[in-house]
Amino acid sequence: MKVLTHVLFIIMVAAGVFAQPAGKSGADQPRKDAENQEARSADNYYKLNILIYELEEGKRVNQRDYTMIAKTNTNPSPSTRISTRVPVYSEEKKMTYIDAGLDLNCSLKDLSPGKVEAHCEFRISGFVRPEQLPESRNTGVSAPVLRSTVTNSWGVLALGKPFLIASVDDINSARRMQFEVTATKVD
Repeated sequence: MKVLTHVLFIIMVAAGVFAQPAGKSGADQPRKDAENQEARSADNYYKLNILIYELEEGKRVNQRDYTMIAKTNTNPSPSTRISTRVPVYSEEKKMTYIDAGLDLNCSLKDLSPGKVEAHCEFRISGFVRPEQLPESRNTGVSAPVLRSTVTNSWGVLALGKPFLIASVDDINSARRMQFEVTATKVD
């Protein structure tokens, strides 16, 4: 009986030793799990500089600059909206409003030190000037023609470096619209 008790005791001690990961004591494990959880859940803040510019024959002819602060791993994503509500008659004597302008959203996710993943959506709408209309549409009718551009893009941003996240040709002219994002960590 005494031998059987010693054998069972040795088996229990051996099972306990083999159950622990090599090189880690049981006391270290909860602390490291808490540190890893804290690192995963820590949100970082970044300043996003967003440039939207137009090129014509390779030369920059128009540029708009926007800045926003974004927090990683959040929903909803930070956004900026600049628009004009314009009345439009849809039926005789029945007026509705539409928004024309800019709507941008950018969400971020930390990847590795010095890099973040960005998901940006740009919506730009505006009215076509009469001289931009094709001859067949330029009939003197005052109904507004609304043009819109929408991009929905992903990119990996190296902190402090500009990243061209989207480039779109204007379908009615020789212009190209480009969207550039630079992320800088805010401490």
